Amino acid sequence: MNYSADLKWDAKYDVVVIGFGGAGATAARYAAKQDRKVLLVDAAPEGSEGGNTRFAAGAFATAVDVDKAKDYYLQSFAPFDHDEATLNSFVHELTQLTTYAEADFGLKAHQSGMHKRPEYYEFDHADAMIHQSMTTLYDGSFWKLLRQGVYDQLDKIDVWYDSPAQHLIQDPQTKTILGVQIEHQGQLRNIAAKNGVVMSSGGYENNPEMVQTFLGRGALAPIGTLYNQGKGIDLAVEAGARLWHMANFDSHAFSLNEGRAHEQFAYMIQWKSLFTGSVFIAGDDGTRYLNEQCEDRHGFQYNHGDYVMLPNQNHPHIVMDQAEYDQLQQDTSPKADQIKQVISYAVKADTLADLADKIKAPRLAQAVADFNFFSAQGRDYVADRPAETIRQFGDGPYYAIAIRHNVLHTHGGARRNGQCEVLDLAGNVIPHLYEAGELGDPFATKYIGGSSVADLLISGRLAGLNAAKPKSAAIDLDAVTSPSLAGEALRSDAQATTPTFETAANQYIGVANQGMGDLPITVRVTVDGDQMTDIETMQAAETPTIGGAAMPKLRAAMLKANTYDVDVISGASATSKGYRNAVKDALKQAKKLG
Repeated sequence: MNYSADLKWDAKYDVVVIGFGGAGATAARYAAKQDRKVLLVDAAPEGSEGGNTRFAAGAFATAVDVDKAKDYYLQSFAPFDHDEATLNSFVHELTQLTTYAEADFGLKAHQSGMHKRPEYYEFDHADAMIHQSMTTLYDGSFWKLLRQGVYDQLDKIDVWYDSPAQHLIQDPQTKTILGVQIEHQGQLRNIAAKNGVVMSSGGYENNPEMVQTFLGRGALAPIGTLYNQGKGIDLAVEAGARLWHMANFDSHAFSLNEGRAHEQFAYMIQWKSLFTGSVFIAGDDGTRYLNEQCEDRHGFQYNHGDYVMLPNQNHPHIVMDQAEYDQLQQDTSPKADQIKQVISYAVKADTLADLADKIKAPRLAQAVADFNFFSAQGRDYVADRPAETIRQFGDGPYYAIAIRHNVLHTHGGARRNGQCEVLDLAGNVIPHLYEAGELGDPFATKYIGGSSVADLLISGRLAGLNAAKPKSAAIDLDAVTSPSLAGEALRSDAQATTPTFETAANQYIGVANQGMGDLPITVRVTVDGDQMTDIETMQAAETPTIGGAAMPKLRAAMLKANTYDVDVISGASATSKGYRNAVKDALKQAKKLG
């Protein structure tokens, strides 16, 4: 929206950051370190902020040699063009990440056990790439580290949750971004940004219209945050920005299809043990369309000399016979628990014709006949799956499991330069507008594991530092310095307080910092002698459909077995670990005090 003289500012900050994920947290933290007053807003309610960073493992790509790292990324971009200045900046910063980690957090990054080798190990100079981490993986600790960096500076950073940005406020003549219109507590607030606005609102994987328009796919299951709905794209277009990388995304191949917007088993990446034997993936018509044993690289798979994103099918299925089903029931691989849960969703039919009718796959019988022929010939003529992994289908019954292609995150957004400034249609900088993270990141095609986490640290840092630099504003932004100083209605939602919980006789509070949520999992355990009689969750911010759903199951199992040491809930291992340790902590106190 254009600025006009009759627009009234509700508050003024040095910097406004749109999106409280990893990149936004980093941008806000670096701007605050320059002694700037920052407003950090997020569309999600408290406890659901974090974007995709909340769900990220936390491993990030690093390198030592700038030239080798640059060449490695250039090979991943091919055959697409790249922006020289942006790539040079990214690669230079990549070599400094371990230094920044120690300076910012006092933590020494260490080689991650997650990636034994770079994703595209065939590329020249692949050995120059190193995956490192500061935290443990897949337990939310990386996000919590970045979030804590914001909370350590609440004297300079105000936070608004459940407050989506609606418009950038732009000078119609100079095109300078002067502020942001934000919906906060049901009211539109005009917030001036004296030095700069950082857009870090993530991608558009939860916007079906954008997925259809930019990716040309209609059946992708998003597997990260619910709040990446492409608002940053709208803001960028409104400001006159040039878009780039809009058709680029990555995935974790398949998820279960339960007919919901978000699906379970986001990391079902063609497990080797799942696809060994009389089993394959059938497309919409029942025929095969991929090598189920092929190495998956964030959704990209080998195809005639290159790695390309899998073709999208609207309702693919895993198909198997009874022998395979029985084999998977007895699986002992590292994925055994997940495999057994996956096959529990199978539909059963006595004949292939009946199964084909059930899953609406008219050519299924022919696909099985072809598969059996390939087994007999010792060669897969369709997808080149290794012959030793193919076994002929036997007589019925037969099984099918509905799955969906998924999307991990998108890469499109406003085009940015090496300093994370947003560019307009002519390639000129839009004054005072910056971008960081998943929104408009520099990756043109093949995604390299750890690069998005590296970029959120890099682009967040650069955007925050550059947005913090003093500017000469063309218009006098007359407003109260910050909502924290302007009254209750506009105060910060983030408070650095530690709640206390009451206890009665034989009640004990247990706390654990594990789990995916921002807050420690806190429980109140009631005991009667050696028996637990109740477990109450006093505080938690776990994902409602995953960790939130797991905790009642854990509670029931613990009370039944009278111990904290129960099996974790599949798909919610981090929450399970945190909840168990919280109960363990309470019981330890009960024993100490009893």
